[in-house]
Amino acid sequence: MPSAYTSLLGLIQPVTGSLVNTWGTAVNSQLTQLVEDAIAQFSTASVTAGDWTLTTTAGGAPNEARNAILIATGTPGATRYINAPKQSKMYVVINNSDSLVYLRGGPSSPTAGAFVSAGQAALMAWDSGVGDFVKVAGGSGGATGGGTDQIFFENGQNVTSNYTIPAATNAGTFGPVTIDSGISVTVTTGSSWVVV
Repeated sequence: MPSAYTSLLGLIQPVTGSLVNTWGTAVNSQLTQLVEDAIAQFSTASVTAGDWTLTTTAGGAPNEARNAILIATGTPGATRYINAPKQSKMYVVINNSDSLVYLRGGPSSPTAGAFVSAGQAALMAWDSGVGDFVKVAGGSGGATGGGTDQIFFENGQNVTSNYTIPAATNAGTFGPVTIDSGISVTVTTGSSWVVV
C-alpha cells in the first residue's frame, strides 16, 4: 500500500509495513527536509515581467508554496501578485522589487490579498474566516495586534486609530513607549492614544 501525504504541507505519512529498507530515505527527504522548508526555507523570484505563481507538487516533492519566506525581486514598475494556494499557511513576504506586491490566493479566481510596499517585509497568513491572506505584522503599517491590555505600534507606521488604555493602566504609569522620529503620540480625553 502506498504512503499517504498530509493535505497542507504534503508531508509523508508512511503506512505500517511499507518502505521496507527505504524508510530512512523517505523520512529524510519527504518529512524532515520538508518540515525544515516550511519553517525556514525561502523562494526568490523576479516579478519584473509578470506575477509569480508559487509552484505546488504532490507526493512529498519540494515546492515554493511550502517554503516559509517569499522574496520578490525585480523592477516591474507596476503592481504584481504572488499567487499562493488558498489554504492555511503563513508566509514572510519580502518585497525587494520597486513596486507594490500582493500575496493572494490564486491564480484561478484570485482573492484580493494583502500588500507589501516596495522595500518592506510583512508576515502574512491565510484567514479562513474571510477566505484570503491578511497582513499579520509589518509591511509599512496596516497590521493590527494586541489585546485589551496592549497597544501595538510599528516603527514608521502611520496610524490614525484610537487605542483605549484599560482602566487598570489609567490608574498607574503607562510606558515606556518609544516612538520613532516623525511620529507623535497624543493622549486624548476618554483615555485613548492617538498616533498620527
